[in-house]
Amino acid sequence: MASVTLRAKQIDKKGFSLYLDIYNEGNRYKEYLKLYVTKDYTKPENKNILKQDKDSWELADAIRSKRLLLVKESAAGFIPKQNKQDFISYYRKQAAIKSHSTYHDALQHFLRFNNKDTLSFKQLDEHFLKEFIDYLQNQQLSTTSVRLYLSRINIILNLAVADKIIAANPFNYLKRGKGGDIPSKKQKKIEYLTLEELRRFQAVSLKRSDIKDLFLFSCFTGLRESDLLKLKWNDIKDGKLTYSQKKQKDSITYYFPLSKQALALLETIKLFQEGTRYRGNELVFAHVGSKGNIAVCIKKIAGLANIDKNVHIHVGRHTFATMALTHGVSLYTVSKLLGHSSIAVTQIYAEIIDEIKQKASELMPML
Repeated sequence: MASVTLRAKQIDKKGFSLYLDIYNEGNRYKEYLKLYVTKDYTKPENKNILKQDKDSWELADAIRSKRLLLVKESAAGFIPKQNKQDFISYYRKQAAIKSHSTYHDALQHFLRFNNKDTLSFKQLDEHFLKEFIDYLQNQQLSTTSVRLYLSRINIILNLAVADKIIAANPFNYLKRGKGGDIPSKKQKKIEYLTLEELRRFQAVSLKRSDIKDLFLFSCFTGLRESDLLKLKWNDIKDGKLTYSQKKQKDSITYYFPLSKQALALLETIKLFQEGTRYRGNELVFAHVGSKGNIAVCIKKIAGLANIDKNVHIHVGRHTFATMALTHGVSLYTVSKLLGHSSIAVTQIYAEIIDEIKQKASELMPML
């Protein structure tokens, strides 16, 4: 009998980590979802889900439902193609659609390890992947490169699951994290400005505030540098901002309600442009110069504001996310505002907020 059960494992500082307990054809394995909640809602006494946990719990339950459907289909024999279809042929077809050189590089390593041009999906199990990982780690590749090539194989296998060629991705059987089968990623520190630091940054007096305004607008909207630099005045109508992002071969349009601070800043920028040669330019930030100039100026302003952090344009996006979550905006809403494809990507900011709350609680005096 096939089953998929949502469970919670208590971990330090983050509360509970959600994972799926999957049983199929006599085999049992865990799939950690990288989603976290403050309580174990699998227990009867925790029926009422807290507001801050609702998004993560509902997403985890949705994933559980999808996995259960796939596992039941597999148990019922609805995945007959996995014994016959060739993984390498399928990989080449999908990689051609994505048209990115890293897919080609990953395949070249895979072919050298496999030593032949064919491999059935049935042969590509977790044991094969473990041996492939060992092979990559012995090729004098950096950890970043090893993880990148594995991610490309993983993406193609996820597509095979979506196409119902295989019931589950064999990567799900591998252990992750410290001491796991897949080498751990070196965690980068996410820099963001506190409200006090943001006020000091804004208060810095300059002859020209154009790049300062660019950074502040990022803090108020969470827009990436690439989206800021191509932002047009006609993208802003009735207090809302419309912008598009190309993902793979599709373009996704986002509609973003602007805060009063963001709208006021736009008025300041428009007044500045009126008195320069950029008057009438369709771009909102036509006057800020090159990306290199932006980076240098932002660091200079941060220094003048006595902010001892590595401040760059993307810090504005991190600042927006942390401020929004701190002031009660749901993780799901922040994910949508940032244009993330998955709420799991936004989860890192929730972890930052948890750390902030933990430090605040430790400062509380004893009675």
